[in-house]
Amino acid sequence: MLLTTYINSDNIVVQDLYREIISFMDFATRLKTLRKKYNLTQTEFSKIFDIGLATVAMWESSKRRPPANMLMRIAEHFRVTIDYLLGTEQNLSLSNSLDMIRLPVLAGVRAGFGASVETIESGEYQEIPSSIIGSRQADDLMVLEVEGDSMSPKFLHGDRVLVLRQTSVDSGDIAIVCYEDFENGTIKKVHYENGCDYVDLIPLNPKYAPIRVQDEQLEGMRVIGKVIYLFREI
Repeated sequence: MLLTTYINSDNIVVQDLYREIISFMDFATRLKTLRKKYNLTQTEFSKIFDIGLATVAMWESSKRRPPANMLMRIAEHFRVTIDYLLGTEQNLSLSNSLDMIRLPVLAGVRAGFGASVETIESGEYQEIPSSIIGSRQADDLMVLEVEGDSMSPKFLHGDRVLVLRQTSVDSGDIAIVCYEDFENGTIKKVHYENGCDYVDLIPLNPKYAPIRVQDEQLEGMRVIGKVIYLFREI
């Protein structure tokens, strides 16, 4: 066999190659197992991670493996370690020693006086790995529960999003915005052009039309924060 001949010619190189092949196979198997464990189709999985359906198929058939930053996103989403995904450890859960931050889940937010924000708490909490928080301060963050399907399929009703409190966002950002039609806050993609006297709030669901905020409404509109992470409750 070719593999046997190659092993005899350079055993060290082939051992490394063999380990790499096994790692690819372990990742493909474990990714498919996790996806099915949470009853996700390949299409649903691809939408969660903003990747093509063909990419998911290649990952699950051992033809390709995701880059390090995507491995981290997958591990954080399914609450497993990267070592588990790559087959180098058997433990399915994240280490208990992982630093976690606990934030209240908000059912809504309202613009207060000045830059203040009034929060409507749901009574539930979200635990967040410190690796997601990074160098940000917990006081600058909030967890908000998505209501409705206007941002489907990326954000579903009941999803939780991590929001970085800030009073302005760039055009193209996903933000939490308050204005008279949505006094408790709404999640939308924000679009504007410099020099224009309006802001478009764009749903991702094609069933809904963009909302143009202008004139008096624009004066009363408040950006509460930028959406920086999606938690999916499965």
